[in-house]
Amino acid sequence: MNTASSQVKDSWLSKAFLEQQIQSILAFYVRHGLQPDQSFNHSLNIDGGHKDPTHYHLVSSCRLVVNFCRGALLSDNRVQKAKHLATVQHGLDFIEQKHAWKNAQGYHWELKNGEVKDCDQYCYGYAFLMLTYANAYQAGITSALPALKSIHQLMQQVFWQEDFGLFADQVHSESGKLSSYRGQNANMHACEALIAAFEATQDDLFLQQALRIANTIVNQQTASTNGLLWEHYNQDWQVDWTYNQHDPQNLYKPWGYQTGHFTEWAKLLLILHGYKPQIWMLDKAKFLVDTAWQRGWDKTRGGLYYGFDPQGSVCDDNKYFWVQAETLPALAMLSKHYPDGSYLSYLKLLGDYCESHFIEPSSRVWRLVLNADNQPKDQWIALPGAKCDYHSIGACYDLLRCNNGH
Repeated sequence: MNTASSQVKDSWLSKAFLEQQIQSILAFYVRHGLQPDQSFNHSLNIDGGHKDPTHYHLVSSCRLVVNFCRGALLSDNRVQKAKHLATVQHGLDFIEQKHAWKNAQGYHWELKNGEVKDCDQYCYGYAFLMLTYANAYQAGITSALPALKSIHQLMQQVFWQEDFGLFADQVHSESGKLSSYRGQNANMHACEALIAAFEATQDDLFLQQALRIANTIVNQQTASTNGLLWEHYNQDWQVDWTYNQHDPQNLYKPWGYQTGHFTEWAKLLLILHGYKPQIWMLDKAKFLVDTAWQRGWDKTRGGLYYGFDPQGSVCDDNKYFWVQAETLPALAMLSKHYPDGSYLSYLKLLGDYCESHFIEPSSRVWRLVLNADNQPKDQWIALPGAKCDYHSIGACYDLLRCNNGH
């Protein structure tokens, strides 16, 4: 075993360590986040305190269910598994009773004080609905299968654009028309959801669509950007260089190249390679991770910056939890294909950095965002639509999959 591998074997490559991270984080959300009569608190601070207990976001409602699905999938303890599945069903009931339209033809994006705050339809939200029901079905909730299929069908009807081989982004509720904006982020998460749907059902239809989206985004759409993944496009899928240029910290549509999306796509490509191996997937995954590390890693203070501009300079020097989390499994997976590379050393560096700055020692939950000097920008652990430890649990889950040869 090489030196780098031996250094990380007792942490981010350790089955016991990774499983404990997941169960500890879930315990925090059971203690502080579970609402017996509704869903979950979507706002939690470092001590478990919360605000706006009536504020619900579709993305958080979905991601919290996914978290407990993954806890159930990993649990060998029958009692613990049953508890996780009960929490999953609790979250699904809320989605179906509160987020879903009465006519089953859409989902409310945001709810507050018992009222609908936003009912536009977002492909990003549908992607997480698909992921939620796929994981629930895989975890053993058989009633999730019809919902998974109907959500995918609705997603196809509302957003899919066959001519481009990609999903559109948003439908305005008042006009019923598509927004002119197109984005890679929603398609990335759609690809993730389709992979999960394939894994849950073994239906090749899902895998083929995931492969098509991946090839289109990381190959065709990067032909004019030197292979780099730009975020924003117009309705003809031409690069829009100015979209949100003055809003680089936008929650879902930040300006600039996103280091975390480079590594997240690399992870997805490597998962796809496990099912349908193609050499371009390895080449592209390596290129994306190498670029993200070169452009994003803070050599002085550690951690990956959020974004860099078309000239290669950092345009947002904040350090978001999800960027670090998604990069961990990408590095581990890449090291399987390039064992003589630096990826295990990078994993060691990043894992130590996360342990020192992002992860709370007692609960194991991750802070949301740090500034360039690695100081927390606030006390929030979860916020509606922004964070609920989905990426941190997901990182551990994917690292476990990597260790098991998935």
